[in-house]
Amino acid sequence: MEGKRTAQAEAGARRGGAAVWIGLAAAAVLAAAAGFCVYANTYSGVFPGVTMAGIELEGKGLKELRDTLTQALPSSLDGQEVTVTAGGETLGTYSLTELGARADTAGAADAAWQIGREEGALGWLKNGWTMAVCRLGGGRALEPAVTYDRDTLNRAVSTIASRFDRAPVDGSYTLDRDGLFATKELDGRSLDTDDLKAKLQAGPGEAVEAVWTEAEAEGLDLEKLARELEGTPSNARYDIETGQVVDGEVGFRLDPEAAAYVLEAAEGGETVKLPADVTFPTMTAQELEAVLFRDELATYTTNVSGSRSRRGNIQLAGSTVNGTVLNDGDIFDYNQVVGKRTAERGFGAAATYVNGETVDTIGGGICQVSSTIYMTALLSNLEITERYAHRYYPGYITKGMDATVSWGGPEFRFKNNTGYPIRIDVSYADSKLTVTIVGTKTDDTYVKMTYEQLSSTGFETVYEETMDLPWGTEQVKQTPYVGFEVVSYRNIYDGNDKLLSSTVEAKSSYKARDKIILVGINGRPPLEAEPTPPPVVLDPSAPTGGTVIPSDPGASGPGTGGMPGGTDEPTAPPAPSQPEDPAPPPVDDQPPDWL
Repeated sequence: MEGKRTAQAEAGARRGGAAVWIGLAAAAVLAAAAGFCVYANTYSGVFPGVTMAGIELEGKGLKELRDTLTQALPSSLDGQEVTVTAGGETLGTYSLTELGARADTAGAADAAWQIGREEGALGWLKNGWTMAVCRLGGGRALEPAVTYDRDTLNRAVSTIASRFDRAPVDGSYTLDRDGLFATKELDGRSLDTDDLKAKLQAGPGEAVEAVWTEAEAEGLDLEKLARELEGTPSNARYDIETGQVVDGEVGFRLDPEAAAYVLEAAEGGETVKLPADVTFPTMTAQELEAVLFRDELATYTTNVSGSRSRRGNIQLAGSTVNGTVLNDGDIFDYNQVVGKRTAERGFGAAATYVNGETVDTIGGGICQVSSTIYMTALLSNLEITERYAHRYYPGYITKGMDATVSWGGPEFRFKNNTGYPIRIDVSYADSKLTVTIVGTKTDDTYVKMTYEQLSSTGFETVYEETMDLPWGTEQVKQTPYVGFEVVSYRNIYDGNDKLLSSTVEAKSSYKARDKIILVGINGRPPLEAEPTPPPVVLDPSAPTGGTVIPSDPGASGPGTGGMPGGTDEPTAPPAPSQPEDPAPPPVDDQPPDWL
């Protein structure tokens, strides 16, 4: 039993020794802790191991701390950068200083100084613990609070946005003498600058993804473009309604499918040339304006005779035509220009041909106007598209140079083939009708008109008895006309009077008309034998041969080529005997027109 007590005593002794050592250790820890607490709460500088933006601050007093951070912190931000991206694109890498970042020096100094300097009893203990941790290698690495200068940040973000933002580019085209060029549409995009500024100020980081929005652009409608621009080229022209020269039209043809293939291969916003047929006018409005109605192409005058009504009809028809302008390619239509001849419009009754007889009809005489215009058009070397000779040869113009008209037909038409606008000027004075065509001459050629008389047909004198006249008296019922077959020629000469071409212009067939004399039988003696009528005689004066129409070279028109029926090589026109003036009409009849 004693041995047992000895063992227990030894065990108790051992437990007592361990307790002593634990107590001593605890006392030592408490003493160390107390020492750290006292050391920490009496420490006069920044705790060991404390840094600010990598700057060692241990042991620095408050003033020295503030001075150090004031000098060192601004430059510490220069090395920090942030990369901005948007839509998979890098918009640039910027230092925090470039973005307007500023370190809070005062706040940073306070933050470093406050480590290990908590208030109160608990704070006294915490400060000791903090000192212990710092001394054992567990220092504090601090970063300064960063603020941003508003103006600097706004400018920086605006610069970033300008490198990304773009307005939507709608599909468009330009058409010039080099061809058709199209710009492919490009969608617009815009950074959310408020969101980007918020992200940059949230805290320094290595990258920021900016938010952005897209604006859809409108594509080019090639089908619509092809329809709108399609046209035939035309030169500048004279606008008859406004009296102004206007630009011509551009010739254009586009295959939308081929154009779409080229445009689809282009990048957004890229301009490419599209496959198109483009033909620009060869003459601009400015060029036409400089030569408009510059030259007299030809002028021609005919003498007007007959009744007052006939003269009035000629003057009225001429004034209606006066000032008529034809652009290149236009057709002059006499009936359409003069209009229907009616009494309401001021036309009077004058001699015309109806079924071969001379009768008074509204508008008689207006064929002298059409004939004078026809002759002037020939001398101007214009293209005659439709013309007919009179039934009988009128005496106011040379054979083969007349043009008869009637409402509903026949017609008189010619085409302006000069390449420039022309104007028809008509004047009437002193019983003379003058037609002048003005335009633009491009060379020194001029026209002379000649004719060849192929045949002539004389007239007969026919006597008719009538009870309307006293016995033994006579009266001319119908004046006679000699018939002719005539071929006219258009002869073009150069400025040196060299014949360039001589072509058949037209064939004219004038009918003969008998002279009819009425013989009075009213009151004839009953027993007197029947008088023997005089024999029928033919008019022996039937001229033959060619005749040159006198013309003033100064009134001749420019050449633009002969009419159908010409020869390959110029030949001399029929040789004239003497120039022949138009024969006056019969003294006992008014100058007729076949209407």
